[in-house]
Amino acid sequence: MLNIHENLSQKLQIAPGSLYRSLVRWAELQPAASCLVEVESGRTLTYRQMLVAVNAMRLFLGDVPQTLVLSLPGGMINAVIWISALSGGHRLVPISPTASEHEKRRVVDTYQPDVLFVEQREDACHFSLLETTVIVTLHTCEALIDPVASSIVGCSLMQREGHVCLTTSGTTGEPKGVVLRERQLAWTAEQVRRSHGLTTQDRGLTVLPFFHVNAPVVSLCSSILAGSAVVIARHFSRSQFWSWVERYQVTWASLVPTIVAMLLSTEQPDFLPGTLRFVRTGSAPLPASDLRAFEARFGIPVIETYGLSEAASQVVANPVPPGKHKAGSAGLPVGVQLRICVPRQNGEDALTDVIPGEIGEICIAGPAVITAYQNNAGQDSFQHGWFRSGDLGYLDADGYLFITGRLREVINRGGENIAPREIEEVLLQHPAVQEAAVVGRPDPLYGEQVVAYIVVREEWNEGVKQSLLAHARRYLSAYKVPIDFMSLDALPRNATGKVERKLLQDRERQS
Repeated sequence: MLNIHENLSQKLQIAPGSLYRSLVRWAELQPAASCLVEVESGRTLTYRQMLVAVNAMRLFLGDVPQTLVLSLPGGMINAVIWISALSGGHRLVPISPTASEHEKRRVVDTYQPDVLFVEQREDACHFSLLETTVIVTLHTCEALIDPVASSIVGCSLMQREGHVCLTTSGTTGEPKGVVLRERQLAWTAEQVRRSHGLTTQDRGLTVLPFFHVNAPVVSLCSSILAGSAVVIARHFSRSQFWSWVERYQVTWASLVPTIVAMLLSTEQPDFLPGTLRFVRTGSAPLPASDLRAFEARFGIPVIETYGLSEAASQVVANPVPPGKHKAGSAGLPVGVQLRICVPRQNGEDALTDVIPGEIGEICIAGPAVITAYQNNAGQDSFQHGWFRSGDLGYLDADGYLFITGRLREVINRGGENIAPREIEEVLLQHPAVQEAAVVGRPDPLYGEQVVAYIVVREEWNEGVKQSLLAHARRYLSAYKVPIDFMSLDALPRNATGKVERKLLQDRERQS
């Protein structure tokens, strides 16, 4: 097991400013090498131009630390803002542009942003902003970082460590704030670089959003540390994916299991394997059958990983060829200490390892792992320097982690972690709802879909159902809206009055 607390050579990798210093270094060593490529526009920023763009954004934002809410669609501007915020001492709060008005107002109430990045100025009206908030549009950002028009010199600016604020469902299924410093993000990015063997010759494709931790850390930050290029797509496209790989000479791609399943319905391109040496998956368990089918059809290794927002993304990863990757396994611990413990019972907080090979709760510790949620929520997840993930699994004789399920109530829909409590609170605001419990329904494409069990105050009919659906769509992002509403006379409860969510989950699995 890696002793991360005593390994001095790796400790040096988490000094504040690692990301910006790497950008400066590669801008000096290979100024004309590609850093960012945007597939829809075909635009490229070289390392020299990327440094100029980051410096221009930092000078625009100023030296005083500010709170930045990032609500832009995918694209290279997101990458510039992430690195600018993390190196300029700012607090970055990413949020999906398609988030509901309710979610956007909550972000404003919680963080009171100084700057809001939106695609068009009218998009800001959904945020109920403070009078002092500066609105910056995508057009303004594009003009600011234009390498032709910019007069900014590509020299090194003073480093101020910034941080990012994310929302996760945590181990209990309730939304919780995760604050990650630049050094934590850089630590995990360095582990990605090492585990995937990234070099200056690599070109990584990401089709994932920048309002989650995966794309910024796994694709962007690891590539900057490696001096390689990031090919950024605003959205995944099943019809264009393979043409992107060929056109931009992609050597690896970061995906989620749902995308792997979608690609299985495409024809094998003639150019494969070409430059593509592997694809990696994260955010949700990948069915072993899909891994084998993908490798058999396309001849490309699939590297499964396991990550957590609480650890700045990647925690465990399968080795890339010629190393051994195992179907059904999330891989080996990378940059963390990991143990399998007896799950918590009745509030018991003792950390006791299970017998080797037995299933237990996955617990981790390391430089990138947070020690608390915002406002000290969910403190029972942090015990004696270890984070209890709420996920269940076991280690085989070779030390590979196999994930078998989870204790936590979170619903994983296509890699999107959804907190049941958040949806339940929205449903309970509807006048017809007396009680609500939300669980996941197994789905062959997305892994799970959201289903709501409710007790109504009046007669259940199609009109009430449609009213609930409209209510949910008003207050929730589209992927959080239940696909089905099930009416019950009463929710199942245990002796202490707590909802027996497991009974509802079992009902969904058996249906």
